[in-house]
Amino acid sequence: MPDSVIRPQPVDLTEARRNYTPKADLAEAKRNYDYDMRRYLKHSSTIDVSQDPVALAAYLTSAYHAIEKGLAMEDTRAGFGLDKIRPILAAITELERVGEARFASEGARGCIQSYVRYHDDRALPLPAEFEDELRAFTKDMAGKTFPGGATPWTRKQIEAATDFDFSRFIQTRSSVRHYTGEPVAPEAIENAVRLAIKSPKVCNREMRRVHVAYEPELRNQLLSYHNGNRGFGHKLGAVLVVTVDLREFDTIGERNQGWIDGGLFAMSLVYALHASRLGTCMLNWSEDCDRDKQLREAFVIPDYEDVITFIGVGHMPEEFEVAASPSPDIDRVLSLISLR
Repeated sequence: MPDSVIRPQPVDLTEARRNYTPKADLAEAKRNYDYDMRRYLKHSSTIDVSQDPVALAAYLTSAYHAIEKGLAMEDTRAGFGLDKIRPILAAITELERVGEARFASEGARGCIQSYVRYHDDRALPLPAEFEDELRAFTKDMAGKTFPGGATPWTRKQIEAATDFDFSRFIQTRSSVRHYTGEPVAPEAIENAVRLAIKSPKVCNREMRRVHVAYEPELRNQLLSYHNGNRGFGHKLGAVLVVTVDLREFDTIGERNQGWIDGGLFAMSLVYALHASRLGTCMLNWSEDCDRDKQLREAFVIPDYEDVITFIGVGHMPEEFEVAASPSPDIDRVLSLISLR
């Protein structure tokens, strides 16, 4: 190598990596995990049944979704889902009694309507021990149609809806850090959230929530709790905080489900905003419990909600640059599973 070539100075790579991100000892790690565990066990129905109407609505949604799945099967037997029928009817009645008749109880009513109709249309007998209750319940709904049950689709409808270059759509979405500073219309955010609600969620329970800031001073104050928006955050048109409601969960196996369902929702939300020709940047909330508490002290984010991510939203200029972010070969991601 010629002497004129400038050689890189030696560096302690391990020390550089250690300084790149803060490290925690076991006590600090336990303190943070305890914080998450306390809130999950306090607000979910994992230890005992929560009497919160939101938790009851989540239970009802999960129970009637089991009936929906049966109605959507290719080969469904008569009288399926017997163990779910009476709890579903009781939960509908209780939610309506306490004034919490919303999409869960309406969906359950629609599901019961479809359940009875499914049997009648095929001349199948309803379970004898439930027939009188089911007939009386659906009779009260005569003339009213509720959402729920099974929805018919055709392959041709799906083909028509997917007749566009999805690969190009995906490849044109990147995290944007150039914005015009124009405000984002609330209607655009509302439409994107409406579309993102279609994202998969466990047992069809809707635990995803979105908190939004439009006003510049409020946006900037919210972004002051996040370190990844320097240089462009002040030009955003809206800032979203995606959360999940812990009251919707009821098993220890679901302790991490909120991060999964919330992440799916956040990605769908970003795609919906991209389809609306708005720029977005995921601003991850990978913070310790102290920072999380500070955010909650400054803003109305209930203790029963886990913060999944921030999303910056704004109008893009005519020309701008994004990080290249090359992707690995597919072989690094995709592999055949095998037995041990």
